[in-house]
Amino acid sequence: MSRPITKVTLLVVTTLALLGTISVGVADNWNEFYQFRHSSALPGNLFAVSAEGQVGFDGALLQNVPVAYTPCGGNWVLGGNCGSTSHSVEVDWGGPDVNGTAFLGIGFGKPGHGVYISDIETGDDWASAYNIQVQVMAESFERPALAVGIQDVLNQRERVVGQPHGALSPYVVITGRIGPPEQPMYMSLGWGGGRFGSSPIGGLSMPASDQLTVVAEYDGFNTNAGVAYSLHSRRAQRDWGIIGYFGLSDLERPIVGFTFTKH
Repeated sequence: MSRPITKVTLLVVTTLALLGTISVGVADNWNEFYQFRHSSALPGNLFAVSAEGQVGFDGALLQNVPVAYTPCGGNWVLGGNCGSTSHSVEVDWGGPDVNGTAFLGIGFGKPGHGVYISDIETGDDWASAYNIQVQVMAESFERPALAVGIQDVLNQRERVVGQPHGALSPYVVITGRIGPPEQPMYMSLGWGGGRFGSSPIGGLSMPASDQLTVVAEYDGFNTNAGVAYSLHSRRAQRDWGIIGYFGLSDLERPIVGFTFTKH
């Protein structure tokens, strides 16, 4: 279903303006919020979430920017990724050139008003960070979905490498879709503190085929882009899925990841 011109204008103009005016390479110092600079297990990070709060491959999908569609009760995800701090692909858990991450996320509540809690484990020490997101407004014909959240809600992780704590990061985000129902473009726009750079954030994703989605975003520090591939068609009537992801953080540092989804 197409969206009203007011919502289309809001999402298209603001999201594309954000992605089009940011400067590439602003994040030269990767010592700040190091564990969260590739992907952070927030809703829509390396897996899709539908407007009804169902996880899988059909919905809004980004790399490191949350989407407002929030997983509801009966939905969970399990995955991991390897983000390189060099210019080569690294497949490892930890080390000087790689940031390895594992995550588990679980949805609660009703469709359109989900509550999502996730645990992200990073590096050789399996250090935890817990995230929470609450969807406060469901998407309708007149308006996008709205959600608020906090990354590292217990303030456990480092803001600066070697200095404990300081990574608590609140945010607010809206998400909507435009275009034909069979191949919509999903757009997200928000603002975040902490590891989001106390700045606007946003991204868009669009199906390239039944099993491929392309992604572009700005997460407050980095410009990121990537592609996600699903083992099954997004139209398949399955309650589980496996999604692979390859992207470039800051358009130069590779990330590879996978996610198992269940609803």
